[in-house]
Amino acid sequence: MFLQFIEEREHKEAFLELAHRIAKSDGFVNRNELAYLKGWMLELGLEDWQPSADGGLTTADLIGNLRDERLKRIFLAEMLLLIYADGNFNDDEKAISDEMQRLFGCDADSFDKFRSWVEGMNKLKVEGMKLVLGV
Repeated sequence: MFLQFIEEREHKEAFLELAHRIAKSDGFVNRNELAYLKGWMLELGLEDWQPSADGGLTTADLIGNLRDERLKRIFLAEMLLLIYADGNFNDDEKAISDEMQRLFGCDADSFDKFRSWVEGMNKLKVEGMKLVLGV
């Protein structure tokens, strides 16, 4: 949704690495998560991107060097969309979101606003599907 604002390839790849880590954190990449990943790869112009074989990178390694506040908010908003895409907010996803919040210096109130926005977006998607499907 906001990925057009990510310009540097390094940031695009870090975004996709983090997204891939979140999607597989529960041991299973569900179809909604896979749709997000594929869509993001297309939107970022990295259709052939593959996750790094280096699983040793920490979340801090991936995003700890982001200094641009707008990029931080983009990463946070989009990753929360991914986290809630399968309707399950598991412990590993929570740990990653907590670490992102800490690394980005995002206070609890701001984080709650992002989370509320994501929950609202998900409700709108469901309403849209019902309208389209005539349910």
